[in-house]
Amino acid sequence: MDTKLIKVKEEKVEDKIDFYTAFGYVLISQENEENGKVALTFERDKENLEGDYGKVRRGEGLYNRIARPYPLGAIIALGIGAILLALFFVLQKIFIFYIVFLYASLTFFGFAIYLLIIWLVILVKRNGLLKRVVRNVALEAGTLRDLPLKNNIKEESEETWLIAEKF
Repeated sequence: MDTKLIKVKEEKVEDKIDFYTAFGYVLISQENEENGKVALTFERDKENLEGDYGKVRRGEGLYNRIARPYPLGAIIALGIGAILLALFFVLQKIFIFYIVFLYASLTFFGFAIYLLIIWLVILVKRNGLLKRVVRNVALEAGTLRDLPLKNNIKEESEETWLIAEKF
């Protein structure tokens, strides 16, 4: 059982509820605070999901990686390339095969540029990608409100068939 407590502004409550229900969370409580924010408590039970719980967790992780605002892989590749370039200049007079460090550093610089281009494409298309991830996870979890899935059907009560009895 996963539990999440989130504080949001009053005008964004419905959006956050829709977002977290797409990942299989169920709203447990909603409390108003004095500073204009609302505390929302969500719970997710993996037995209530129609799809695979692991896929839902991986989709949530994918969403968080796409929403990340910095290119971590490119920064690491640039750092390694800079270290190898420094080794090239330091080892010129000591090591016979010093040229290997130059080629390795250029390879890492090229790889860093490639990762930066990918990051820029993801940055430009981020909103569409995030919406697609949320929709795919909602389909997988069985929480998409457009389909008659187990999680979208309300429990039967004494008032459920009230309209049919009036006819």
